Amino acid sequence: MTKKEIRNAINKAVYQYAESLGYNMSDDNDGSYVTFSKSDRKDAYDCIDYSRSYHDTCVVNWASDQVKKDADIINEFAKQQVLNYQQ
Repeated sequence: MTKKEIRNAINKAVYQYAESLGYNMSDDNDGSYVTFSKSDRKDAYDCIDYSRSYHDTCVVNWASDQVKKDADIINEFAKQQVLNYQQ
């Protein structure tokens, strides 16, 4: 697999995993980040940004504890996917 194919496979797995946690994905079409959010969120800040290049999540400090926890879970999943493709 090429690097681009590997990156796309990792991202696809992360998208599916986030959806399994109840998150919807939105893409602003800039190619670098996608945003995961739940339809029943109480605050506009309760969303997770995911970097397609670095396979890493980012949340604001004032996001809910559950969103921060989910971001950490998605990060761990993404790291495992990266390790699977490095072997």
